[in-house]
Amino acid sequence: MPGLCIGILLLITIGNIKAYKTPTPKVELLENGFRISIPDENGVKLVAFNANRNKNFTSFNQGQYTMRLTEPQNGRWTSEFISVPLRAHDVLYLWTSVQHEKAVYQDMGQPLQVCNLEGNFLPRGCTSQEDDDPTDGNPSINGEGFVESTSPASCQPSSTRVSPAPSSPICRGQLIFQEIFDQLNDSLWLHEVRLPLDTKDAEFVLYDGRARVEEGNLVIEPKLWSSYRPDLSIANARLDLSERCTGTHNRRRECVLQTTGSGPSGIMPPIVVPRINTKESFAFQYGRIEIRAKFPKGDWVVPLLLLEPLTEWYGQTGYESGQLRVAFARGNTKLKMPRGKLVDGRTLYGGPILSTDAQLREDNLVSQRRSSHFGNDFHTYSMDWSSSRLQFSVDGQIYGEMLNGFAELDLNPRWKQGGSMAPFDKMFYITLGLSVGGFGDFVDNLKTSSYEKPWRNYDPLAKIEFHGHESDWLPSWEQPAMLIDFIRVYAN
Repeated sequence: MPGLCIGILLLITIGNIKAYKTPTPKVELLENGFRISIPDENGVKLVAFNANRNKNFTSFNQGQYTMRLTEPQNGRWTSEFISVPLRAHDVLYLWTSVQHEKAVYQDMGQPLQVCNLEGNFLPRGCTSQEDDDPTDGNPSINGEGFVESTSPASCQPSSTRVSPAPSSPICRGQLIFQEIFDQLNDSLWLHEVRLPLDTKDAEFVLYDGRARVEEGNLVIEPKLWSSYRPDLSIANARLDLSERCTGTHNRRRECVLQTTGSGPSGIMPPIVVPRINTKESFAFQYGRIEIRAKFPKGDWVVPLLLLEPLTEWYGQTGYESGQLRVAFARGNTKLKMPRGKLVDGRTLYGGPILSTDAQLREDNLVSQRRSSHFGNDFHTYSMDWSSSRLQFSVDGQIYGEMLNGFAELDLNPRWKQGGSMAPFDKMFYITLGLSVGGFGDFVDNLKTSSYEKPWRNYDPLAKIEFHGHESDWLPSWEQPAMLIDFIRVYAN
């Protein structure tokens, strides 16, 4: 941007050179938040701080937490951000803007681990001495699904890490998370309200509405736009989610949509579906996750049993920081590739998502073919995630394994800076939902028993074409909801 410089800007005056360098901000932990400050210097007119929690800055955009200051206090420019409960494994990303005399300086700081910050309010789990009571036992699950202590027992040390960190050591094989869905726990699950970003694999959905519990099962059910907002046309309309929107990457595109009915502006998402996650309540690194679920049946519907990165350490676009699918099967009763391979609901998949391209995804997935649709019955889907492998099973039967070495795929050079499982060597949280259509899970020229896939990937009119063929796919939605009986996570 004209007039904006990163780092040190040299101001040349007659006879000498004056230089200003943006100071490294001091970040201190507060009881329920954090403080950012830099020292005052002659010539400083304005200061602005921008911070993100667990989300990297790719440019000098406004942060999740932002403050513009016009006056220093006690010799420092200081902002306090309150009601931001930081956890032991959180990372803060910062950038600072300073007007010095008539020039503006912008500086992107290094990521800051919360446990390395100054202050007297380190989150639980930052120090091994905290809550070090010899009477404490091993962690178990309390009534809200979180880790807590139990009576002492023999404990084999575990490589699993949990956020929020428990007060006692985690033991191998220990149950560290459990959800049985006797009710929907709002302190555990966050409902997403947002539009998918317009990336190469954006689904034809809006994430909104509430999941529900029925007869001990979580129910995630899609609905048509006409049922969601009968008062608002799918075309030539404006949708503004700003008051409820949970989008954090690009709120302008995740929270507001104006449609024209044709061209790139297209139409509203034809499908609206609940999507929930544990981003604010539970995340873990390494362990075994088990989910007992009944998959949906219906053309172009895909169940989402995901682990998503808590901190986008390796980047925030195109799965640079990875995504793990515990399991999925496409909802189509019959779906055939151009050369005859069947990829319908009788084929189960699990594995890492590292690319937005549907043509490349299956190269990194394991699969199993059965004689009946996976949506016919409940099955228990498991993924064992360690520092050296990913192992997938269904109903106790292992059907695939992947060893480390994702950096060798050369999809992201930053993975080489991580551990052997990078990008899957960080904290991940649980996400549950459905996707419908889109570009990432369906290659072109697929055929059902009676018609061809009605849209082409990356076509600006793809969503319109999908909606226009509603009479083809809607009759197949005999069971479009996903049911989940329980979720359990064990340490390894």
